[in-house]
Amino acid sequence: MKKLIAILMAALLALSTVALAETYRSDDITFEYDEKAFEITVDDRTDDETNVVLYGKNEAWGLTFVGIYLKDLNDGEKFPTMQEITDAHDTTVTQGDWNGYTDVLMYTVEREDGATESFFTVPVKDDDGKEIEDLLTVQICTSKIDDEAVLQERDDAISAIVDSLKVDD
Repeated sequence: MKKLIAILMAALLALSTVALAETYRSDDITFEYDEKAFEITVDDRTDDETNVVLYGKNEAWGLTFVGIYLKDLNDGEKFPTMQEITDAHDTTVTQGDWNGYTDVLMYTVEREDGATESFFTVPVKDDDGKEIEDLLTVQICTSKIDDEAVLQERDDAISAIVDSLKVDD
């Protein structure tokens, strides 16, 4: 009986999370976010670049934002190398898989205010998977949180955005 109640509670929690999800769609990117937890700002700078930033509304989260930046690589522009990013940000860069993408360059920097910024520089390839057409950068900025429950809540809200992110280019 306890197991059944636990399963029902988990299902109700999942349904309530789905009910809170708002879908953001542009010509290029799609993702879901909790509109009660995040304020969204969109900046379409040019036809070649889309910038979306989600700012955390919950004061207990401190400084929290998720930036999603998609830029078409024009002729002559190249995907950055690990060394170029290392030199530009004086940090260690790793390469691996992230959110269904391969060859992603990942690095983290500490800010002067104590917040941490993690960057995922993603090569978005053409339909054949051969040429890199777009540069997707996801920037996640978070303050340190000592309360484990608040930390988990914030990290789950950020993960929901990142896990649902799709490039529709």
